[in-house]
Amino acid sequence: MNIRRLSALLLAATLCGSAPLFAASESEIPASFSIQTVTVASGGGLKFERGDLRSDVMFAMKNKLCQRLSHNVWAYDGFFAENAHSDLLRRCETLVVTFENDRVVDVQLVNKPAFAAIAANVKLDQSQRKFASR
Repeated sequence: MNIRRLSALLLAATLCGSAPLFAASESEIPASFSIQTVTVASGGGLKFERGDLRSDVMFAMKNKLCQRLSHNVWAYDGFFAENAHSDLLRRCETLVVTFENDRVVDVQLVNKPAFAAIAANVKLDQSQRKFASR
């Protein structure tokens, strides 16, 4: 089994929530929580949710710095869940928005390890697409 395939399998196992392969502190465990509706306080309480247009997200998030992992995956730092009841949820501060056909199909609040895994997965997917198009 080559290294890329093994890395992809390990990443998939991590993202699927299987048992960790080694003991890790809670801050090192990837965590993501699905979000239905996002309210942007700095945007005057503007909201967006699954099914909304990409332009709705752009308008609601106009005062936030966006990290575009790809054309269809955008990330924003500095978010939090109101009334977070767990330490793990309190450490999730990055909002990841995924689009398909210019509509929001997924919104997640993730911690740093989960964001790193998502970013690596997007990068791997882009590399595979470039390779397949040759």
